[in-house]
Amino acid sequence: MVDTLVTNVSMSALPKFRRGVTALAVLWALDRGESYGYEIRRDAFRRTKGLFTINEGALYPLLHSLPRRGLVRVRQERVKGRWRKYYRLTERGRKELSALRRDCKSSLKVLAALVGD
Repeated sequence: MVDTLVTNVSMSALPKFRRGVTALAVLWALDRGESYGYEIRRDAFRRTKGLFTINEGALYPLLHSLPRRGLVRVRQERVKGRWRKYYRLTERGRKELSALRRDCKSSLKVLAALVGD
C-alpha cells in the first residue's frame, strides 16, 4: 500500500529541488564570466558530466527573472544576424550564489545521512 501523503510530498518536492539545482547551475556558470543561454546549458552539462541538463523551458524564464531581482546584468549583441543576450553576475548575484552553495552543502549532508552511502 502506498502512503499518499509521502507520495504527494515527494512529488511536490522534486520540481522545487530541480529548480534549485537549475538556479545553482546558472549562477555557477555566470560566476565564471559573462555567458548566454546555450553556453550556460552546455557548461552545466559538462560540469555535471552529463548528469544534469537544464531544460530550455526552465532556463529562459529563470534568466529573464534574474535581472529583476538584481542578480545579473544583461547586454545584447548581434551575432550572425541575430540578437543574443549576454548575462553577467552582479555583486548581489555573487552573494546569492554563495548563500545557495551554503544551503546546498547543508542539504547534501542531510540527504547523505538519510540515504546513506
